[in-house]
Amino acid sequence: MNTRTPTREERQLALLWLAAAVGALALRPLWLALAPHLRPCIFRSLTDVPCPTCGTTRAATAFLEGNLWAAFAANPLAAIGGCLFVVGAPLAVLWTAARWPLPRLTTSRPKLTRFGVVALITVNWLYVIVAS
Repeated sequence: MNTRTPTREERQLALLWLAAAVGALALRPLWLALAPHLRPCIFRSLTDVPCPTCGTTRAATAFLEGNLWAAFAANPLAAIGGCLFVVGAPLAVLWTAARWPLPRLTTSRPKLTRFGVVALITVNWLYVIVAS
C-alpha cells in the first residue's frame, strides 16, 4: 500500500475532530434534554415504513446514556458511527502526532467499495424495518 506522512493540516483536523468529540460528550446533558423534543420521522409518518436513519436519535441517546446494546438495537449503523466518532478522535490525534504513515487515497472509488457501502446501508435499513 502506498503511504505518506500526515500533513500539518491533517494533524490540525485530528485535533478539531477530538475537540468536536469532547464537546459532544460535554454537552451530553443538553443532547439528552433535547432528544425527546425532536420531531418524528416525516418519512415514517407518511408511509408507516421506517427510513434508513430511523432510530438514529434513539441510538445516539442510548449511546450518550452508556447503553451500547440499546444503541445498536435502535440503529446499528448509527451506533457504529457514534463509536467511530468518539473512539476515532483520540486515535487520529495520536496517529498524526506520532507521524505514522497514512494511506494515499485516490479520488476514484472502485465499484466494489461503492457496492459495499450501498449494501451496508441497505442491510442496516432492512434491520431497522424488521426491528421496528
